Amino acid sequence: MCSRTSHVQCFTNLSTDASSVIEIGDSEHLDANANILAVQRDKAIFYETEFEFNDYTAFSEPLPLPEDCEPITIQTFHENPTIRVDKVNVSFVAASSVIHIGSSECVELETRVKNIRHLVRERR
Repeated sequence: MCSRTSHVQCFTNLSTDASSVIEIGDSEHLDANANILAVQRDKAIFYETEFEFNDYTAFSEPLPLPEDCEPITIQTFHENPTIRVDKVNVSFVAASSVIHIGSSECVELETRVKNIRHLVRERR
């Protein structure tokens, strides 16, 4: 991996969610994982052990990996060994996301979300 120096004049971010990465500079390996269990109820009554990740296969099933492709050979030459950024304005970085100014050898990201809605039906 070609290493470079990253210069950022101004970086603004209002909110960064769980398991997200803001990286300025080179990295060998970025890994961000997030498991999200979102429960919506008309009446907000929840019990401590009511929802466990182990109870849902969405969080335990192996994810299919992409099939191997033919190898790609890339040869690059960076005339200037620096990355210069004037201004970055990012409102929100969602779960298991990356904002990266620099070079990376390997990036692995995974987000699993299970939405559950318990809504009261009106009787007619």
